[in-house]
Amino acid sequence: MKNLITLLIVVGLVAGGGWLVYFGPYYKDYYTMEEVAESVVLTWQAYTKERAKSEISAQLRKRDIDYITPAHFTLSEEAGQKVVVVEWQVDVYPPLVGGRRLDFYVEQRVDQSGDLVRE
Repeated sequence: MKNLITLLIVVGLVAGGGWLVYFGPYYKDYYTMEEVAESVVLTWQAYTKERAKSEISAQLRKRDIDYITPAHFTLSEEAGQKVVVVEWQVDVYPPLVGGRRLDFYVEQRVDQSGDLVRE
């Protein structure tokens, strides 16, 4: 019984490590894009939409993310709020399990007073 439990723990660790190796970088980029979108929406609030668009390119270069481009960003205004949305997809092909598509969506809003809207 002890050997079975040890085997299950080892299999779990190997599977978790595999998941981390193949999918982890994309989820890390997801959290990074939350920061980028926040920076862009705050720049837009403080300056102009054009300056916010420049901020997108600067942030992506700074963070060395090349598969997400400014074309993945949408800047809009809704109900007096400035909204920055980033949407992208990634196809990941780990061995033995086939491919999987990851869909990501990040949204950051700022109200007229310049405060981030947390929902």
